[in-house]
Amino acid sequence: MHAALHFILSIIIASSISRAIPEFLQERYANKHARAISWAMLCIICLFPIIPDFVPSFILSFALFALYMMLFYKGALVRMAAFCSLFFSIIGSWSFFTISWLDILINYHISRIFHVIVLFLIIALCLTYFSIFREYIKRFADKSALDSLTEGTWGYIAFIALCPPLLILMLVSSPPMHPTLTIMMTLFSMCASTAMFPLLYQAGKSTKLAEENSKLKERTGYYQEVENQQLSFRKFKHDLMNQFTVIATYLDLGENDKAIAYFKELGTEFSSLTRTFTDNTLINAVLNSKYQMARIQGIDMDITVDIHDITLDETELCTLIANSLDNALEADPPDRTIKASLIEKDDVFTFICQNSYSGEIRQAEDGSFITHKNDSRNHGLGINNIKDAVRSMGGTVSFTADGSTFTVAASIPLGGRNGR
Repeated sequence: MHAALHFILSIIIASSISRAIPEFLQERYANKHARAISWAMLCIICLFPIIPDFVPSFILSFALFALYMMLFYKGALVRMAAFCSLFFSIIGSWSFFTISWLDILINYHISRIFHVIVLFLIIALCLTYFSIFREYIKRFADKSALDSLTEGTWGYIAFIALCPPLLILMLVSSPPMHPTLTIMMTLFSMCASTAMFPLLYQAGKSTKLAEENSKLKERTGYYQEVENQQLSFRKFKHDLMNQFTVIATYLDLGENDKAIAYFKELGTEFSSLTRTFTDNTLINAVLNSKYQMARIQGIDMDITVDIHDITLDETELCTLIANSLDNALEADPPDRTIKASLIEKDDVFTFICQNSYSGEIRQAEDGSFITHKNDSRNHGLGINNIKDAVRSMGGTVSFTADGSTFTVAASIPLGGRNGR
């Protein structure tokens, strides 16, 4: 009878957990045969009892579940570790909860009828819990929100998620004298793991909302640049009659050379205000804004544009362009030159930005670049913004420094994941 109870509970747990995990992690093999093998292996893991005063049973069960996760699911290692701990704590809690109740039934002289009633109540409790659990998972599973969490955040989550399994390990190694305390602590471990899912959901949603607000702020900033250019053009147009009056005065005085020089200066100013790099208003505004900043710094910004109907997200694209050019301007290139190209060819958009630099460019162990600025919290973010924008558009980006020239090179398939 006890073996039958353990078998029934294992089937219920394995069926529920096998449906829940794909809501958070990508399956390695998306076919019915792989799923059948996955379910069978999970059933075996759930059947494996976690026995009081026998720590190897816990370690072996945890190791088997970790192997199961690596075999059938994929994702960032720290994210896998977090969900491995969360789901195993539920499996381990139920296994230890069941064993604890069976010990009570065996050690205490209880009538057979009451014995059977308790077994049915345990099955009913398991069914009720996992019925609620499945609905609970459907409500709080949001892969897009979880994808917003950083690796550092996942590290904290993995650390916290490890606490319930450690509580079960403590109960296994040193079971409390009173069985009721064991059951209560097991239920606490189970509830603590379950409560992590809405916390993950809220953390992911908050991060995603912050990203969306940041993008909205960026888009507002880009449109502000468009408005600033329009304002500059209107001011220039307003002063145009005064400029013509000055030229006419030079001509009346017979000072033709001064009139020609003034007219050329006026033409240069006008061309800088009305320069058209591309028909895309937003991208053109960003390029013009950075071009004007370069002129003020005495830097020659050579921009080559050969794009037509770009189907990429304008905000992400402007983030790539603006941050790359900002970084190049901040480098204060010794040769006073920045080269940038935006090319569309064979259904691929390519962006390249190059600038010379002096001094040493520091890199962390993971290959990321370290800012030289004192305010490192608010600087050195440009490269991360570039990486996020390119990844969002489904492309790849590289950063190279050969000792004299720093290059940002991005390649993005047109019609990427976040097309307009």
